[in-house]
Amino acid sequence: MRLALVPLRIRPRDPEANAQRLSAAVRQLTTREQPDLIVFPETALTGYLYRAEDLARFAEPVPGPETARVAALAQAFGVNVALGLIEATPKGPANTVVLMDRQGRVQLRQRKLSEPPPYVRGRELARADLEGVRLAVLTCGDLFSDEPLALLPQGLDLVLVPMARAFDGRSPDPERWLREERAAYQDAVRNVGVTAAIVNALEEPGGGETPSFGGALVVGPHGELLAESPHGWDLPLVFELEPEAGKAG
Repeated sequence: MRLALVPLRIRPRDPEANAQRLSAAVRQLTTREQPDLIVFPETALTGYLYRAEDLARFAEPVPGPETARVAALAQAFGVNVALGLIEATPKGPANTVVLMDRQGRVQLRQRKLSEPPPYVRGRELARADLEGVRLAVLTCGDLFSDEPLALLPQGLDLVLVPMARAFDGRSPDPERWLREERAAYQDAVRNVGVTAAIVNALEEPGGGETPSFGGALVVGPHGELLAESPHGWDLPLVFELEPEAGKAG
């Protein structure tokens, strides 16, 4: 499976602008790289939000208008798409990742398990079989949390890890990334024992929060760095996954 990880440049609280950037990325990647699966970050349409008024304003049901737009995009360009959004549920907002197939059908809807209130937490980890690749989703902090890892299905080839992760203080921070943070991600994936495709949002400053620092990487089941795009940038990372090599031996 050919993966394209897109550290989407996100304008907080502007879903229309972000949806247009997402659409442009799908169009460009399917033309140039012909990926099988394009993965966008956590809360890709709005940026990561936590204020009650923002969640009430931007959360929407799944399926809903934005997922319908992405479904039409997946169908038009014949590509599988995964992205994060803020889902409106009867119990409150959820930090959700949706995986759609080439026909625009939802194959997986995963709510983040390690998310604090006011978000509603997910209760289980689902597995999707996508064109011969067995995959699951660990959203951002789920990768580093014991409870989600204990629920991870067996026999996976790939874990998708969409993020909206920022440093305290300066963010992006290339020196900190190289000095300590990248190794922490590699250690976390080694603990999972499955190849992980990690993609982080690149938020524009000015949203009121410290911006997410962008970049993407693929880490093998033994914690080995297989591919990486630059920290602090929105350059897509394209990687050819061999399913048999996805699990630790």
